[in-house]
Amino acid sequence: MILINQHIKKLKPSATLAINQKVNALRCKGENVFHFGFGQSPFPIHESIVDALKANANNNHYLPTIGLEMLRQTIAEFLLKHQNITADSNYIYIGPGSKELLYQTILILDCTFLIPKGSWVSYGPQIKSKNGKYIILETSLDNNFKLTTDTLKAYCEANPNQQKALILNSPNNPTGAVYTNEELERLAIVCRANDIIVLSDEIYSQINFTEDFSPSISKFYPEKTIVFGGLSKVFSAGGYRLGFMALPKDLHFLHNTYRSIFSETFSAVSSPIQYAAIKAFKMEDDIKNYIKDCSIILKGISNYIATKLKGVSIECTEPQGAFYMMIGFNKFKNEINSLGIITSEELSNHILEKFNVALLPVSDFYFPENELFFRLAFVDFDGQKVMRAYNSRPFISEDFLQKYCPNIYGGINKVIEFVKKLS
Repeated sequence: MILINQHIKKLKPSATLAINQKVNALRCKGENVFHFGFGQSPFPIHESIVDALKANANNNHYLPTIGLEMLRQTIAEFLLKHQNITADSNYIYIGPGSKELLYQTILILDCTFLIPKGSWVSYGPQIKSKNGKYIILETSLDNNFKLTTDTLKAYCEANPNQQKALILNSPNNPTGAVYTNEELERLAIVCRANDIIVLSDEIYSQINFTEDFSPSISKFYPEKTIVFGGLSKVFSAGGYRLGFMALPKDLHFLHNTYRSIFSETFSAVSSPIQYAAIKAFKMEDDIKNYIKDCSIILKGISNYIATKLKGVSIECTEPQGAFYMMIGFNKFKNEINSLGIITSEELSNHILEKFNVALLPVSDFYFPENELFFRLAFVDFDGQKVMRAYNSRPFISEDFLQKYCPNIYGGINKVIEFVKKLS
């Protein structure tokens, strides 16, 4: 009998990747599935970034473990100019995706992790894999499932002698919520008073529907906020697998620890990708304007979806960034329960089987199983085709969506059909 790590054995495949594989399998059988389950940017990578990758494709050298110095300097400048974050390039690290860098950080820190209800699916499993401890902090639809100071303060007061790390994601996956400067400033006061380390996941920062970038808690709590970002969402380059993290001044003593664990795991990120990333993080006007157009399109789509769903009494968060929203069927709970459906996972299976709509159940995002909320990712469209149409007619109307985003348009109508059949 072969013994394996029981903490790893208990993990299941990432919910987002699992739903994507399930939908792809159904589509391979010829079924028309409306895919709201997977959060990948639908837009093409900007041509200038692709050109930079091509120009460096013959670079086969191992780069420094913590990343190419020129790239780290470029990211420091990017953070200052485009996210209002001051970071020392000597303590910026490059990894194969921000997901990996978050995991390495979780491995290093020996503390209790605080996760707001309504957070990215992988935080919990990453902590479980090392037999770590995490606590879910309560949130409410009333304020887009954002963590409040009162909730954080109450937990800290009840657990005073405990090293804590708060994982904060804004713009948020799964809700699309963005924390305001005022909200972050208040949270920072509680974090400072309780010596909390903050893991600030800002992978969607420039996908903001009203501003050029989203506020960061590091502005108010720079000494102990670790900032994470990367190429995958903002620059539509998930497959490039490059992320970064910026270590704050009070944690600079961990520099050698990070360097050591990187050297014993991924060694270094691909050389051509790092050189291409320099082009991306220079954030020249053509790339900046391209990202802004992507955000405007996503905003138009989210507004359309929220309006249509609220019109039939489906609860919705109000997306302010990223490309997600949470939708809820709790107002129809009695009718749904009468079908023998109790949990969000059961309901997601029912909607996929009967209406060909893929949604991620709320239980994957740290909600109780019987809360009938779901993450809806509104990116199931041909980004190149949509961008071309938008450039010739910059207005996101229902007719536009019906013509250029048929899976969004058709999928939302299927969700509405499901609700109407309940009554």
